[in-house]
Amino acid sequence: MSRFFAFCALALFSTLSWSQSLVVSTHPIYLIAEEITQGVEKPVLLLADQTGHDVTLTPAHRKAILDASLVIWLGKAHEAPLDKLLSDNPKAISVLESGIVQTLPQRNTRRVALNNTVDTHVWLDPNNAVRIGFFIAALRSQQLPEHKDLYWANAKRFAQEMLLTAQQYNTNSSAKTYWAYHDAYQYLERALNLKFAGALTDDPHVAPTMAQIKYLNDSRPNRNMCLLAEGHASKNQYQKLNPITFQAVDESMSGAGDFVVAWKKLAEQTHNCVLNARK
Repeated sequence: MSRFFAFCALALFSTLSWSQSLVVSTHPIYLIAEEITQGVEKPVLLLADQTGHDVTLTPAHRKAILDASLVIWLGKAHEAPLDKLLSDNPKAISVLESGIVQTLPQRNTRRVALNNTVDTHVWLDPNNAVRIGFFIAALRSQQLPEHKDLYWANAKRFAQEMLLTAQQYNTNSSAKTYWAYHDAYQYLERALNLKFAGALTDDPHVAPTMAQIKYLNDSRPNRNMCLLAEGHASKNQYQKLNPITFQAVDESMSGAGDFVVAWKKLAEQTHNCVLNARK
């Protein structure tokens, strides 16, 4: 946790910008920031209509960063196009580099963990979401100490709501296997008692190979499998895996207005998918 406090110290700028705005890069972290700053301020979402992977920067993006007193982003591993703007910016804090979240390595399509990698979908772990909430409260409390009590009260309320929601899925039943179109859901596995059995592709924009489809069919743990996939996944890319229970999911929480509600929706969709596949 020493790195946590080191990063908090960075938030104590000797001279704050004239603007006190809090800018957050991507939607899930923005939703958490909204919870923490409720009653004090309205955060600015930097990449409102874009994912961190595919970014087209405009003058408006650059101005938002310039005017901010604090920019919170996931980091280069998730938002490489923002690296030049934010890596050396003293007002920008990377969640992934802060040491406050527990990270897992990326896995290939056949479940093997890849050395020196990080799965950046950290917000899907309820404990990580809570840590991010307290991190934002700590940073913002040091910049705006007059609102410290409210920031911390909001963080505690968010933590309680998030953890109580996650506990609903904490069962002692055996782990439920699933497939993913691409491996983006491993931070849900502990909370939902899931076991990853493979993915179709490493990149959601690249079609699966016939060799990988054959591997999944040959190694399927159950006759019918739950397949978690983006809604735009083409049926002809996975129909050779039938029988499957297909579930369209959105780990980026795009369009959601509340983090806990969005997490619960994703958890419920995943939970129902794996249960229906076992019938």
